[in-house]
Amino acid sequence: MGTCDTRAPWLDVYTLPSCPQCEQTLRLLDHLGARHRARPLADHPDAQALAAERHVASAPVVVAMSPVGLVAGVWGGHRPDLIRRHLDEYAPSVWDETEETAS
Repeated sequence: MGTCDTRAPWLDVYTLPSCPQCEQTLRLLDHLGARHRARPLADHPDAQALAAERHVASAPVVVAMSPVGLVAGVWGGHRPDLIRRHLDEYAPSVWDETEETAS
């Protein structure tokens, strides 16, 4: 699950078919320009196990990764507040590293 990506925070969105909250979450991430990927929850038993371990019972299951590839958060449902918090928390440090590298 997740990928180390030094350019921006990464979110894996594990979805169910015909899930309105999944669609809302993906639309928001697209609108915000957040790096993410949508994956079918049924095809990823590791994501199902992580959701069960964290007591997440609603879709989508969102796994937020830090810029170094560690799990920074896991939640279920359409949660714009948690998405924005994750992006706000990690994006500035990533932008700073990018600017330092470019100099």
